[in-house]
Amino acid sequence: MSPHTHISPALAGGISDRAFRLYCYLVLEGDGGWATVQDAADACNLTNHQSREPLSELRKAGMVESRRVYEMGAHGRKTWHVYFRLPQDATSEAAA
Repeated sequence: MSPHTHISPALAGGISDRAFRLYCYLVLEGDGGWATVQDAADACNLTNHQSREPLSELRKAGMVESRRVYEMGAHGRKTWHVYFRLPQDATSEAAA
C-alpha cells in the first residue's frame, strides 16, 4: 500500500457499502497491482457474484480500472478472468 493513497474518493462518492468495502481492499492490499474478483470477494467476505456489481459500480465511477484476460481456468479450460486495480493516475498522483 502506498502511504499516500486515500479513501476520500470513496467517502464522497455515494457508492454502496459493498463497493466501499471492495475499494478499501484495493487501497489497503492492492499495491497498485491487479486483483482478481475472487481475491477481492474473499477478502471482503462476499461471494464472487456479490462482488461483481459493486466492482462494476466502482469502474463506472472511475475509481478502479478493469481488464479481461482470456486464460486457463482452474478446470483446464480457457475462460475470461476479470482483474481490477486502482487507476494508475490516482496512485501516481497520490505518491507525488
